[in-house]
Amino acid sequence: MKGKKKLGLLMALAAAGSLFGCVNSNSVSDASGDGVASSAFESESDAFSEGDTSTVSDSEAVATITLDGSTGTISDTSYGSSGSTVTVTSPGIYTVSGQSDGVNITVDVSDSGSVYLILEDVTMTNSSMACIYVNAADTTYIQLSGESSLTSSMAEKVTVGENSVDGTIHARDDLIINGSGSLEVNSTYLHGIVAKDDLKIAGGQIGIEATKKGIEAADSLSIAEAEISITSGTDGIQLENDDADSYFYMESGSLTIDAGQDGIQVAPSDEATADFTGYLKMVGGELNVTAGGGSSNAKDESTSQKGIKSEGDIYLSGAEVTISSADDAIHCAGTCAINSGSYTLSSSDDGIHSDSELYIYGGEINVTDSYEGIEAYLIQIDDGTINVVAEDDGVNAAGGSDSDSTDDIFTPPSGQTTSTSTGTLYINGGEIYLNAGGDGLDSNGSIYVTGGTIIVEAAGTGDNSAIDYGDTNYVASITGGTVLALGSSEMAVNFNTGSQCSALLGLSGSNGTSISVNDGSGFSYTATKAYECLVYSSPYMSKGSSYTITSGSSSATASFSSSYYYSNVTSGHTNQGEPNTTPGGNTGGQGF
Repeated sequence: MKGKKKLGLLMALAAAGSLFGCVNSNSVSDASGDGVASSAFESESDAFSEGDTSTVSDSEAVATITLDGSTGTISDTSYGSSGSTVTVTSPGIYTVSGQSDGVNITVDVSDSGSVYLILEDVTMTNSSMACIYVNAADTTYIQLSGESSLTSSMAEKVTVGENSVDGTIHARDDLIINGSGSLEVNSTYLHGIVAKDDLKIAGGQIGIEATKKGIEAADSLSIAEAEISITSGTDGIQLENDDADSYFYMESGSLTIDAGQDGIQVAPSDEATADFTGYLKMVGGELNVTAGGGSSNAKDESTSQKGIKSEGDIYLSGAEVTISSADDAIHCAGTCAINSGSYTLSSSDDGIHSDSELYIYGGEINVTDSYEGIEAYLIQIDDGTINVVAEDDGVNAAGGSDSDSTDDIFTPPSGQTTSTSTGTLYINGGEIYLNAGGDGLDSNGSIYVTGGTIIVEAAGTGDNSAIDYGDTNYVASITGGTVLALGSSEMAVNFNTGSQCSALLGLSGSNGTSISVNDGSGFSYTATKAYECLVYSSPYMSKGSSYTITSGSSSATASFSSSYYYSNVTSGHTNQGEPNTTPGGNTGGQGF
């Protein structure tokens, strides 16, 4: 409820944003990182072929498989064999029906061609083997018709030839699941679905309950037009292979995960030696993840309990994502980019974390609960509606390692080293609201603001700042946009370079205090927490003029007679310097 209230507040500010007039959002040389190509957010044309999503008719079946108790019977033995193990040895379409206990269907096809298993109201249980095992085939399709259920209670993985089997559905070659029916997959001790090659889910309603992983895939998992629900003891979905190129792709449908560890993890295997080129990409669909019991739980330092996690890049566009996690909600070891969509995130650690670069080009991002809201080595915000509630920093462009997280190690972008870059924050647009218990806008290096509407409510007392940047050889530059930053005066700092006027004033207030400025913009804001001073910058203020800012019953005049920057506050911040020698003065009872 608290997060929704803040988002409503930000939307009201966005509506007032039209009062701010011409905000400079032009790209400048020092207001952007390398960026991400727009093609990164496009649907992958080769992800699904027509055959992946279309269904076949049971009238075209070459044979039927009938399950009855402890036996399965194939109607034509030229296509396979019957018994407690029904083996399919030829390509073709097979209908499967009936109920069994202890029967396994094995696909072992040496000839080229695909195998289609049409599940028609099937119920299978097996205590010693996978219910469906694909040993060899070009591609195996499991087509869902009616309501089916597969349950394996094998207590440990089974060795078949030279291979290990540890999933209720286990495929060593490409596997595609489609259709309009439903399938319940249960694994009492091990994994739900295991695919050692590519896995595509292109239809159906699929529920998975597994003591270990819900889905384990080696090369890829692609999802479209399916409704999937996963409850797992460890990872909901894990993708990893020795080639270090696994990826997750979703373009439509819905995916709900309740995982004891990571919701979705994309990573190289322990045996991989190449640089990881895999990624996680969503261009649509709905994702709802609870990881590690959710954000109300403290993270377990001995394991990973992140919402979505990629050791490569993450690209998000057009998706509706809700994550509650004990660890980071979104965690990226490479470049993370958000183009559009809706993201509601809560975490007992970071809302969004990237070890390297984070680009936000649009979308609605609502971090309702976090330790740090948005964190990366380089952060660039071009557009979007962003609302953050954080126990510590709201937005943090950081260098080095995060002392509060054991697995957050920052990596400079390509071409930079830790000696030449310690974090940079670029804000070129967007509607941003930060409610932080520590710093609001924080960079270990420099901050560049060229546009947008930014409201910051940081810690009201102590050694935190509404705006904070690196101590030596770094700048806080503003050339456009509207900024109101409320916080503590102890380490307060103003913008110190650029071409837009900015004032740091010792005006205090509390929850409910109204703030207004006579710069002609019509700007006003009502604070939701206590503050000791404020920073205000607007394109409506001009060098050579003076403006009165009012906080409750107090006011102060900022005079820009000879400088773009005015301050009447003395703080302990290295970059603050001395306040102006001719302050405009405070009036009333709240200021100082």
